[in-house]
Amino acid sequence: MLRYLAFRPVPAARAGARVGAARRHSTESRASTFGNQGQLPRLPIPTLEATAARYLKSLRPLLSGAEYAQSERAVASFIGSDGLGPVLQQRLHKADKQAAASWLEDIWLNKAYLEWREPNFINANWAALLADSADAPVAAAPRGQTSGAQLARAARMTALLLDASDAINAQALAADTQRGAALCMNQFKWQFGTTRIARAQRDELVHQWPATARHILVMYRDCAVKVPVYGAGGRRASLAQLAAQLDLAVRRVDELLAQEPAPAPVARLTAGNRDNWAQARELLAQDAANREALATADTALFGVCLDVDLDPRDAHDAERSLAEFTHGDGGANRWFDKAVQLVVLNSGRLG
Repeated sequence: MLRYLAFRPVPAARAGARVGAARRHSTESRASTFGNQGQLPRLPIPTLEATAARYLKSLRPLLSGAEYAQSERAVASFIGSDGLGPVLQQRLHKADKQAAASWLEDIWLNKAYLEWREPNFINANWAALLADSADAPVAAAPRGQTSGAQLARAARMTALLLDASDAINAQALAADTQRGAALCMNQFKWQFGTTRIARAQRDELVHQWPATARHILVMYRDCAVKVPVYGAGGRRASLAQLAAQLDLAVRRVDELLAQEPAPAPVARLTAGNRDNWAQARELLAQDAANREALATADTALFGVCLDVDLDPRDAHDAERSLAEFTHGDGGANRWFDKAVQLVVLNSGRLG
């Protein structure tokens, strides 16, 4: 059974405490963020002859003279009047007319990602090592324990990600341009509240924009925890409240694991073959409590992973930290289906 802990709502702020602003979002078209989308040129379709020439050029360094000559003949037959090339080119133009924005977008998303059955773990999910905090230097912490620096940095970065989500919801980001030409901003709608759901043969990518979820997903000791970050009225938790919520999540999991055997690490299934995970997810979803837990993970704005298994001797090893951000302990303590996961080590390093 997938374990998730229900948390109390974000408590009311004490007098004098700094509280986040009330949540705002807008679906109006503004030049500040998405207002230029209608000005974007469509992705052109190369001519069949240009595509064939580019293909042959890519083969030149790889083939012998005889092999290249054979390829030339095959390409000439393919693009000829009786070949399959003109038929496929016509289908591509038809697909372009039916596409909302680009003939390539759905093809690339489906073929390169959603239909690929290999694990997201390592193969699709990328990782990065962010700069260390000047206010909290990296320091070794006992293995298996969180640290104050870890929770403080996790709270701070959670607040910054919530700032970004709120800005996208409110369309407050300036639209990107390059040499005066508008650039596509649509990808910003897919950063928060976005999840890849494992399905047989082809995964499903789900999201909500504006991102109106009120919680994040915290991973700690292989347990998935629902942590509220907005109150019922849409008012965001303050930095102090976020730190308190993370600390409460850690204590609740520690108490749970001290009282009973550790639950099955269901989250590790997100690191496996997509068809295997799809089958397991379907079985899990037959239980009502599991369906609720899965929905909690799916709808979370983003994930925050608190890792405590780093060897203290590796605290200052940037390469080892990056390996931890990329795959952890064999895929442990991650929910690889989330679009964004913030990973914070007990050394204070962040990725």
